[in-house]
Amino acid sequence: MHKTGTFSVMLWGLKDSECRMVKSLCMLSCNRPRSYQITSPMHAHEADVWIIDGTDNGARESLQSAQTRRRIPAIIIDSSAPCAEYDSRMERPIVASRLLSMLDLLVTKELNFFPELVIGGKAETKASSAGGTFTEALHDTSYSSHYTALVIDDSVTIRKQVELALRLHDVETTCADSGESAMALLLTQRFDLIFLDVVLPGGADGYQICRSIKKLSMHKKTPVIMLTGRTSPFDRVRGSLAGCNTYLTKPVENDTFKAVLKKYLKAPKLSLAG
Repeated sequence: MHKTGTFSVMLWGLKDSECRMVKSLCMLSCNRPRSYQITSPMHAHEADVWIIDGTDNGARESLQSAQTRRRIPAIIIDSSAPCAEYDSRMERPIVASRLLSMLDLLVTKELNFFPELVIGGKAETKASSAGGTFTEALHDTSYSSHYTALVIDDSVTIRKQVELALRLHDVETTCADSGESAMALLLTQRFDLIFLDVVLPGGADGYQICRSIKKLSMHKKTPVIMLTGRTSPFDRVRGSLAGCNTYLTKPVENDTFKAVLKKYLKAPKLSLAG
């Protein structure tokens, strides 16, 4: 996992005007959770991400050569090559906001850098200050998910954080802001995982909702992960008695969250490297 929030970017084959634009973009990124700096050709093989001109044979050959040493996330500009051969592809003209989104998505998925993914706690302010482009990029990217999850929490921030964490592992997410709306969904839909807060609006708390879930024949064996700010041993016991499979207390670090996914989503299609 990358230990800092600054990533080096190698530019290869781009036009001078494009290089200037990308350099300016990197300079403006300095105060974000993810920031970028241009590296020199001398250090190309150490760069975290490459951005290359797809019409420049030399640039493509250089990337292929570098890829023989290690996996390098790359964005290819104006390429006629199949998209599957590269991590991201952008047609000209380069749009700064879209390029920044692509960079954010690459370092998150390929370099396992998750500044927003402390669910609950102080990281919430980072998530909101990071700008909308990263979250928009996640939802704009078409994908085929193998798993589904239901997130039950009355906090919009927590729902978005959990949804983001799940989306990064190709888990399709449905959200509910109350126990009542969640039960309505559970009567008609199947889910592979259920994330459940303890404190919910309405008459039923998370413990009661968990017991109701486990009474449904189609969800009797569905893992229920309680995700709550209640940390006392008594609350953990109540969660266990209600039938929850795992009890997580906020804030939840990414490594802990990932371990839960590995535990319950064991099919090989789930990619949880790092």
